[in-house]
Amino acid sequence: MFVLETIWREVGAGNWPSMMFCLFTGSKLPDFCAAMSREPQPDTGTEFGLNFLDVYARALALNAAVHDGAIMVGRCNPAEPYSIKGWSYRLFPPASTQITETNRGSAFNSCLEMSKVPSVDTTYLVSEGRLHRFIKGSVTPIHF
Repeated sequence: MFVLETIWREVGAGNWPSMMFCLFTGSKLPDFCAAMSREPQPDTGTEFGLNFLDVYARALALNAAVHDGAIMVGRCNPAEPYSIKGWSYRLFPPASTQITETNRGSAFNSCLEMSKVPSVDTTYLVSEGRLHRFIKGSVTPIHF
């Protein structure tokens, strides 16, 4: 089970702010994303684990604007754990020739399309008390 889904089931839907996550595998960030400058910039490199909410709370305390944009969570290869690679990223995936969902808002559709990018393993959207997982252009709501 994915770490985020485990946390979701433990803390419940009501405690989450809106967030986007982009989990990827590779030595560099996926194509089609760009950092939004934040000053001060929270630290990166922390392993993405069950302590994520504490890490996120510290990042927000340092700079409340980190909630805007995607949190980039990566690993160099599948044998490694994921770690926080960046805060506040804009996702701009390429236009898709195959539309699988109607427009459900820019965050939802960005996560959906970004999940089709080859180095992206999955994207998540936490919004309005719901968690959605996107893998290769398919969306699954995660219930607790």
